[in-house]
Amino acid sequence: MRFDRKTLLATTIIAGFTVLAPSIAAAQDQQPAPAPAASSNEVTEVVVTGSRIHRNEFNSAAPIQVITSDTATLEGLATTSEILQSSSLVAGAFQVNNQLTGFVVTGGPGSSTISLRGLGANRTLILVDGHRMGPAGVGGTVGPFDLNVVPSSIVDRIEILKDGASSIYGSDAVAGVINLITKKNIDGGIINASGRVTQHGGGDEYDVNAAWGKVFDRGFFNVSADYNDQMVLHRGDRPDTSCAADYVFDPTTFKRLDLPGLNGGFKCFNGAGFANVLRTSIGDLIYPDAGITYPTPSQGNSTGSGAPIPFGLERQARAGFPLTYPYAHEDNALYQRQSIISPNKLYTLNFRAGYDLTPDTELTFGLLLNRRDSQQLGSRQFFPVVNGANPNVPAGFAANFGLLEPIIPAKFDFDQTVNYANAYVGLKGKFSEFPVFGGWDWELYGRASRSDATYGYDFIYNDRVNAVIGSQACNQSAITISGGQCSSIPGGIPLLNKAELSGQFTPAEQAFLFGHEQGKTTYDEQEFEASMTGDLFSLPAGKVGAALGFDYRHNSIDDTPGFNNRNGNLWGSTSAGITKGSDAVKEVFAEVDVPLLKGMPIVKSLNLQASGRYTDYDSYGSNTTYKVGLDWQINSWLRLRGTKGTSFRAPALYELFLANQTGFQGQTAVDPCIQWDQSSNANLKANCQAAGVPAGYVAANSSSALIITGGGAGHLKAETSKADTLGLVFTPSFVDLSVAVDYTDLQVSNEVTTFGAGNIVNSCYTAANFPANPFCQLVTRAGFNGPGNTNGPGGTNVPEILTVNNSYVNVASQVERAIDLTVRYRHDFDIGRFQLDSQLTWDLHNTTQLFAGVPQPSYSGTTFGFKGPAFAGVTTLRFEHGPWTGLWTVQMIGPGSDVDLIGETGSSTRYSSTCRVGAVTGPCSSLIGTGTLTVIPVPVALKNRVEMTTYHTISLRRTFDTWVVQGGIQNLFDERPPSVSNTEFRAGTAALNGYDVLGRRFFLNISKKF
Repeated sequence: MRFDRKTLLATTIIAGFTVLAPSIAAAQDQQPAPAPAASSNEVTEVVVTGSRIHRNEFNSAAPIQVITSDTATLEGLATTSEILQSSSLVAGAFQVNNQLTGFVVTGGPGSSTISLRGLGANRTLILVDGHRMGPAGVGGTVGPFDLNVVPSSIVDRIEILKDGASSIYGSDAVAGVINLITKKNIDGGIINASGRVTQHGGGDEYDVNAAWGKVFDRGFFNVSADYNDQMVLHRGDRPDTSCAADYVFDPTTFKRLDLPGLNGGFKCFNGAGFANVLRTSIGDLIYPDAGITYPTPSQGNSTGSGAPIPFGLERQARAGFPLTYPYAHEDNALYQRQSIISPNKLYTLNFRAGYDLTPDTELTFGLLLNRRDSQQLGSRQFFPVVNGANPNVPAGFAANFGLLEPIIPAKFDFDQTVNYANAYVGLKGKFSEFPVFGGWDWELYGRASRSDATYGYDFIYNDRVNAVIGSQACNQSAITISGGQCSSIPGGIPLLNKAELSGQFTPAEQAFLFGHEQGKTTYDEQEFEASMTGDLFSLPAGKVGAALGFDYRHNSIDDTPGFNNRNGNLWGSTSAGITKGSDAVKEVFAEVDVPLLKGMPIVKSLNLQASGRYTDYDSYGSNTTYKVGLDWQINSWLRLRGTKGTSFRAPALYELFLANQTGFQGQTAVDPCIQWDQSSNANLKANCQAAGVPAGYVAANSSSALIITGGGAGHLKAETSKADTLGLVFTPSFVDLSVAVDYTDLQVSNEVTTFGAGNIVNSCYTAANFPANPFCQLVTRAGFNGPGNTNGPGGTNVPEILTVNNSYVNVASQVERAIDLTVRYRHDFDIGRFQLDSQLTWDLHNTTQLFAGVPQPSYSGTTFGFKGPAFAGVTTLRFEHGPWTGLWTVQMIGPGSDVDLIGETGSSTRYSSTCRVGAVTGPCSSLIGTGTLTVIPVPVALKNRVEMTTYHTISLRRTFDTWVVQGGIQNLFDERPPSVSNTEFRAGTAALNGYDVLGRRFFLNISKKF
């Protein structure tokens, strides 16, 4: 079962070149051919992102990757986020997309962002036609650009700068820059319809778009509209997502140990599917299901003394008795209804125009309007503790069972409506007669964007729950916030009855306990930029180019959660206050391109590019950044390039102004003083004892700690980073081949993050200056003689952690090193043109460090539960013959292993049938009734690794005079995500993030020009 990480790089290199090597080798045997005329859908030269100089991706000092819309359409990719999240630079890292139902994500549910090299979406700058656009989203954490606002139908190509560029673009350009270049010069009209249908049902997608424009002597205008409908994929639509099995093995024979299910296959342990259960002092109990034969008392289906369970109940499952597990309630209809791919509808209208005021002056303006209607279908557990004296508790339950905690399934849906607008106006021209800058181009540009959103969510009224679980059927005085009336539920709610326990409430009960409310978020951003570019003077090797500019931006956020959320009246959920704040920045920047040498031995050309920027933020102060690059053309076929520079990221508005949000963590996750007397840390022992924590403390009967997260305005500074790249470009003249290899080293310091509640408490109690250590000011403990400390819910004898303030701070550092390989080969045959394009990325090193001087493991080459696999690649084979074009794309996600981080062995009582009572050890069934059973766990082998996964897409296109028809198959071989030993891996969690959960699907695209 052990996976050797040392073989990872070698095996993925071999895998990548298995596709490339035959094509490159064959290319080297060909005779030189005349350069073919460029087709209309090729990028021959582009204005490279990261500079204002015209270059293509194989002669830039900075590493650039270009993705064309033509290739994306042939691959059946319908949205901008699908195109970007399938590229090699991001396929090996966690991304925010619509596979994250139930997870808290930056930008709010339904958003879709991009994180280059796994450094985070906040550290990847998104541009549209070289300019910023404001973010969109819901909740208090709106920050990164939401790709949903730009439909792929208006995108001509995507340029990805693979290193930092804050000296050119300002904040956020830490991991790189993605520039979405839109389609221009539309003369006429086009309408396009496409659909993607899955073979196994669920998750279909449809898109309709149209554009019309006119180009005339002194200007142009065009308008386009787009509608995209991503339909839901439910958890129950795929066998592997509907059943989260343990996936564990015998450590000796490696035979699968998973328990059998009642209906064949393996037993599912579906997380939130665990419901319809009554938790008591004698264990978890269930009402019997029809048609099920339950184990006998001697087989574990008994009270602690071995007697049958009273009142016709059965034991849910009992450690040490594997036969009690197959019929256990670990699934329900609401769980199977959850969305794995959440439904999403996008509506976009885009208008742009330009007019030549004079032969040297052009006025441009545009307006983009976008609306997103998205939804996430979720489920949860509702588990209040009911007072045994409540009139709705069946007679005898309290006396026989003690604790009465029903675990009830409940719907937990979210919905969002995001209305987004971005308007701009630009004026550009040329200084034809200006004495100093004659011939220079100048541009004035202003824009404003607004995200206006509402978001809804299901919740449970906390005050109404308290009203019906006490000693009264319904205590009206407990309803202090929501205004509910006990009169609407005469007699209260019998939460322990079979119907209510399974979530089948009457309409009146449903309306009393469960609610749905909305919050509202607006985010505004305005920008003005002035720049000019041209030649300064001439050197023997050529002209010295330069660019100068000024930029001003202002942004503001205003998020108001719903009434019950703001007032802490959500049972079992976090609460949030109003997040409101603004920031502004003023910047000046300059760039030069200096030709140093030309036409010398081993120096065909040598160019130096340098840039610098001064930034002044209202929120924290000023920064300076720089970048230098060297582009050395050794001869006609070999080029070396390299860059060195600094970048920064200003704290996002939510990191500055986020209103306090509350959540909960168990004591064992945050309190280092649990069993402190067994610790070897002298400071911890002394400090826990000084805090009044008794020796042997195990946090019994304790409540969860309240975790508070808020903004860090007033003390947060900008993140800073350093980036070095070194590359080699091979473009031989005897064959149409281009090969670029680039090495990138990124180091980010002072990362803004939450430190973690457990880290904060641990830093406090292991400090030599306890309790004066600053971390101790963020912690309150019951019974500790410090400011703000009181007795906790567990009572005076439970010295539990009460609260931890886990707000944003500058604390982390991150290091990322990677190698990128870009290959393009073309050859013209008598029957047509063949083209190979390949983008391969090897992630060599990725660490995040919270504590200075404490070594951290590299998360490169892990599963998506951590950072993600170390290798990712996309290779495309294309053949054009007259009006026909065929495409075969191979997307590769490399192997990953968590063995070095969490091991590959464990233990479990679920598969054991051996118990101990006192000094006697034997079969659990023979020891029932002889005393307190202690189950002896058995060792299990875990699969904490994933295999290399490959997805194939094929398509064929036929072009007519005014019609284009194309169809294809994505995930040709119906590849499913790999399995690991984690009961939630198949359940649509972050571990599935990088993989295709839809399976094989068929797509068709038809377009008509007019």
